[in-house]
Parts: sequence; C-alpha cells; structure tokens
Amino acid sequence: MKKWMIVLIFLLGVVICLYPQFTKVYYNYEMSREADQLDRRFQVDSDDQKQRYVQFEAYNRQMNGNQHIEAPAVQVKKDDKVSEQVFADDVIATVKIPKLKLHYPVYDKATPANLNRGVSRVEGTSYPVGGWSTNSVLAAHSYSPYHEWFTHIDRLSNGDLIIINNFKETLYYKVYDRVIVTPDKVEAMAVKKGKDLITLLTCTPSGQERLLIYAERTTKEGHKLIPKASTPTQEEPQSFFEKMKVLSDSWLLLLLVALLSLLFIGRLIHSRS
Repeated sequence: MKKWMIVLIFLLGVVICLYPQFTKVYYNYEMSREADQLDRRFQVDSDDQKQRYVQFEAYNRQMNGNQHIEAPAVQVKKDDKVSEQVFADDVIATVKIPKLKLHYPVYDKATPANLNRGVSRVEGTSYPVGGWSTNSVLAAHSYSPYHEWFTHIDRLSNGDLIIINNFKETLYYKVYDRVIVTPDKVEAMAVKKGKDLITLLTCTPSGQERLLIYAERTTKEGHKLIPKASTPTQEEPQSFFEKMKVLSDSWLLLLLVALLSLLFIGRLIHSRS
C-alpha cells in the first residue's frame, strides 16, 4: 500500500508541474484551429468583407498624413490566469509564423482587454492589408505560463516568413531587422516611406523594454515585391499532420517526462518486489 502511495504522490507532482505546459499546448492548438477556421471564412467574395477592406485601405491612406500611435500595454504575464479565449467580430486578419508554428487571429486595437485575448493591431498603425508606406504593428504579451503568444519571436532570424491572411488576400513578409526600445519610443512603430511592413511587438523578459521584429513584403517564393493590386490568393489547405506541428515542441517535452516517469515507477515497483 505504501508503494502505491509513493507512486500516486509522484504522479500528482508530475501533473502539477506539467499543468501549465499542458494548458499552453491546449490553448495554442485552439488558437491555431480558430485561425484556420477564420482563414476559410476570408476571401469569399463577401460584401461585408469588401466594405471593411476598403475602409482599412482608406484609413491607411489617411493615417499617413497624421500618424498618432498609442503605445500598447504589452506585459510579461507571469501572473496570467487560465481563461477561455473569446472570439468575436473584431478579428481583422490572421497571422502565421511558420518557424514558431504559430497561427493566431488578429484583433483590432491593442487594448488591455484585446491583448488578454491574443494578438492585436496597435492603434495608430496600419491595417494589415499591404501597400506602399504601410506598417501594421501586431502586439502580444509574452512569458505567460499558460499562453505562448509572442514569447519566442526573439528566435526569428532575417529571412523568416510571416504570413497574413486578410479579407481579400494572403500576404507574405520576410523578417529583415529588429530593435529593442523603451515603451515611449513609439516612433519605432511608424510607417517607413516606400515600404510595405509588418512589425511584431512584445516586451523583453524584464518587461521594461519592447522588442520589435520588422518584416518586409515579399512573394510566396521569397522574391522582392513591389506592392501592387493583385488577384486574391488562397493559401493551400493544411493537412492534419501540418496542423499538428503546432504541438510538436511541447509534446517532445511531455513525452520525455512521461518516459522518465514510467522508468521511475518501474524501478520503484521492481525494488519493492
């Protein structure tokens, strides 16, 4: 009886230690699944989507003359709580980062409430529809025990791809630079004349500074692109195994812990027999 109590206590300890990791895997998968569903609902010749896309383009043109950027309240979310993600009509695009196996909805306006839901467009920056002299800054929290968000965008290297699906088309961007600034340096998020950019933003581990990853518009094949009107491009559907890649890194850790646990239990039972 004592032997099984030891095994039970050990397994309980393992579950407690791995609970945040299991939760992060679950929510990352759910966000990716939701983004996949959104992608299938985009680019379907909807009058509502066409109207919103035109509004986004008009906003971008108007903003270029008088850009007022609001610094987003991104945080190191070490005290984050587990909560259900709430998806609503304010999703304006999805962002996919193949190297990090991330695929998230993008909410409009990086308010504290939206940042607690996921990736959000920083107010005063461009909408993610592409075009000359645009820079759509997408912000998210980092270092949450329960959500991946933008914790690891520092792992991106020059040349890595960022994919945006909006109401009209699929856009491809290639990482080319990064910078770390204090939160008040909003000019680091400004439009760069003649460039079509996506910028990822989160905080550094200390929470005192902001990391920005800049990516410039390219083609699907990675060639330099001059932004111009184009026909909508639908991204090829992912297979089941491609979708499951979002879990791969975390499951390796979980599998290793499971094997070590089985080894420990086996040795314990053998020593007691």
